[in-house]
Amino acid sequence: MMKFEDERLAYIDHLIADIKEQLIERTIQREWETTKLTKDTAYIFYFRLNNATRQFLNEYSNSLFNWISPELPEDLMFYKNDKCMLALCSHERFFMVGKDVWNSIEKQGRN
Repeated sequence: MMKFEDERLAYIDHLIADIKEQLIERTIQREWETTKLTKDTAYIFYFRLNNATRQFLNEYSNSLFNWISPELPEDLMFYKNDKCMLALCSHERFFMVGKDVWNSIEKQGRN
């Protein structure tokens, strides 16, 4: 957890105000889709993937990998119908997509 936890959470709440309705949950975890921490914990924000969150992403960054703390929250995960569609670990520069998304990408590549 961060030294200035209350200030950080207030900053993030202000940042995501326009997509607050898309927030599924904010949890404190040691492990999630993209990361396993050995000692520390972190706040993880789960959002729905839809037009509102897509616009938010486009407005604040020109790349998913530019979602770097402290300006922007890291390790964003987006869900659709309770399935993780996109999990991002921006500071490590990798992401994971859900099986349905991957299958759709593969299908488009064959056409």
